[in-house]
Amino acid sequence: DTAARLGGDEFVVILEDLDDVTDELLHVKTVADRISRELYRPFQLLRGSGGETITYQCSASIGISAFGEPGVTATELLRRADTAMYQAKAAGRNAVCFFDPAMQAAVTERATLHADLREAIRAGQFELHYQVQMDAQRQPSGAEVLLRWQHPDKGLIHPGGFIDLAEETGLIVPLGHWVLATACRQLAQWSQRATTAHLRLAVNVSARQFRQPAFADEVQALLEETGAPADRLKLELTESSLLEDTTAVIERMERLRALGIRFSLDDFGTGY
Repeated sequence: DTAARLGGDEFVVILEDLDDVTDELLHVKTVADRISRELYRPFQLLRGSGGETITYQCSASIGISAFGEPGVTATELLRRADTAMYQAKAAGRNAVCFFDPAMQAAVTERATLHADLREAIRAGQFELHYQVQMDAQRQPSGAEVLLRWQHPDKGLIHPGGFIDLAEETGLIVPLGHWVLATACRQLAQWSQRATTAHLRLAVNVSARQFRQPAFADEVQALLEETGAPADRLKLELTESSLLEDTTAVIERMERLRALGIRFSLDDFGTGY
């Protein structure tokens, strides 16, 4: 076998003389698992100020592609292995993934969706729908905001088709700002009519958006700009929003609560 360093923390291992397809896959997986185990072994890099030994561990994300397909160049082979490696990283790192055409198609589709999503935010292709919420007397007490993407080619796309990508790329922050601003304008309109002034509006806020240091200032500015009543706005947070940097989270929630905003915990216990 041959091992080489491409640069940085990327390496290539070439396994040769593998004939039977079944045995080949088993053997390659065995080698990949052994590399992972060896790299995961603890090691001492330096000593602390008090002379104590500091232990480190690292892990490997491994992508595998098979050579032998007609017309596949060395460059294409490396690109396929690289694609599989990033799939391994997406699976939680310290993983092994094989390349296949379906994987490459998914990567291409994701890149296209990312470009479309960025353009959608710029061109204002999103709209809010409102799901009515009822009280114990079966009277409307408010609504929950539902985000929809009116794609020019694919039609109406529900959040399951783009929210994860928006979170991953950071586009959830400008998108979330638009949702909040639009919801506040709707609340302000409702507050002007006696028949709708009592309605509350619940808005989902992503963990990444909520962790922005200026989030409380942003919400306060939107309330002042639109004239929306703060006590009619409810922010729905997922449990993951509360699990990191709890001191800052509590401070942010207290600031928003002081404005009159209410909170609810969304998707609790579902693993989101």
